[in-house]
Amino acid sequence: MTVIDILLKKRGLTTAKAVADFFSPVSPEKIGLKQLGIDPKMIAAAIKLISEAIKIGRPIYIYGDFDADGISATAVLWEALHRLKAKVMPYISPRNESVRGLSVKGLSSFKAKSLVITVDNGITSFEAAESAQKAGIDLIITDHHQPKDNFPPAAAVVHTTQLAGAGVAWFLANHLRGESSSHLEGETGLDLATIGTIADMVPLLGANRSLVKFGLIKLQTSPRPGLKALAQAAVIDLAKITSHQVSFTLAPRLNAMGRLADSLDALRLLCTTDQKRAESLTIKLNEVNQLRQDQTLAMFTDARQKAREKSQLIFVQSPDYHEGLVGLVAGRLVEEFHRPVVVAALGPHHVKASMRSLKSFDAIKAIRDLGDLVLERGGHPMAAGFTAEAKNLPKIKTQLEAAAAKLTAQDLQPEAAYDCELSLDQVNWDLFKELEKFQPFGFGNPAPLFLAKKVKLLSFYPVGQDSKHLKLALQVPNLKSITA
Repeated sequence: MTVIDILLKKRGLTTAKAVADFFSPVSPEKIGLKQLGIDPKMIAAAIKLISEAIKIGRPIYIYGDFDADGISATAVLWEALHRLKAKVMPYISPRNESVRGLSVKGLSSFKAKSLVITVDNGITSFEAAESAQKAGIDLIITDHHQPKDNFPPAAAVVHTTQLAGAGVAWFLANHLRGESSSHLEGETGLDLATIGTIADMVPLLGANRSLVKFGLIKLQTSPRPGLKALAQAAVIDLAKITSHQVSFTLAPRLNAMGRLADSLDALRLLCTTDQKRAESLTIKLNEVNQLRQDQTLAMFTDARQKAREKSQLIFVQSPDYHEGLVGLVAGRLVEEFHRPVVVAALGPHHVKASMRSLKSFDAIKAIRDLGDLVLERGGHPMAAGFTAEAKNLPKIKTQLEAAAAKLTAQDLQPEAAYDCELSLDQVNWDLFKELEKFQPFGFGNPAPLFLAKKVKLLSFYPVGQDSKHLKLALQVPNLKSITA
């Protein structure tokens, strides 16, 4: 079996068709709704309601989430409706509200006879959906999060767990454009949907791979002043941008606004057509991102000291933790200790917590099993969160620890990260060219990692502006020394 065969098998690509679809994905415009798990009837109902609202000048509100996926999804749908001459405004609920996403409080901002369309949220917001009905507000829910046994009451629910929130929004916008009698030119929002898809760490296979592969091309040629300014500030050549740079450079800057400041400024940056405004907003994003980095490091240092590796679940809490950063800290602790982690920010009356987990422990199920102990919950099997009354935290901690106690030593054992063993004399330009065909890399399709044995380290020295990288001189059998 060749190196390429091993890599394909590890990604579950075992048939000729699967391999062909992986290396040559179809344009996302050609992907059918049923392939995505989206109900075509719901798309049709949503488009009918939106088209009628545009025709009579009815107010439409895009109700987004404050992370990079939610911000991108809001931008995608707002821009599509704006181009269709809709009377449309974005709304993103602040992080410091007790309920994340669609809420009764958020809906109170809108008048009766408005049309509210959620993006990247709403699929478990039953109380809010019922309040919308009572207030005479029509509601369309678009989301990708795990639903409960049924959907909240709404005029239409456009849902699939296969995509990110921005991906769901893009497919709705694309079908809306297709049904419109207006001739639309310009951006389709695929570049923005790509940012959200990469940022939300959905598997970059199937439809997501198609979105990102074609979306990166759009990103590389994007005329958007905001993206150009953001890339320049991050010292990225936009014409050669990769999924890795989106994930680790652009997305964190968007996320930082939702964590520590006003996510609407990140939305404004993505949508603005004014170069000077883009530059001023980029300065603000960079400043907030630096603050995010500093505060995250301080929180992680404290949480790491409190963590107990011997327990199956790590649970740390502090009134000094910022609720917008608990997820980042939990993620870093999982990487280091390889066990489920809960990091909680304590307030006077309420606590907001984030959980990051392993494949062997379903985070959102564990949190849902807490029942009435929590006020609000949401997320995925690997990443979830909750809001609760502070007085309930001891019981929550006990119940989560009991659930995690079932994990075995094998469950907590870090998996070997490499794809296969490879001698360095096999590394050449031909292999490099073959590996490049696996791009774009990301969750579900990580960059290939190989193990080389009998390698002798001759020397090393730090390189780069921050000296966080190393240049190595290596010696291997049957080869002269090589650098890496």
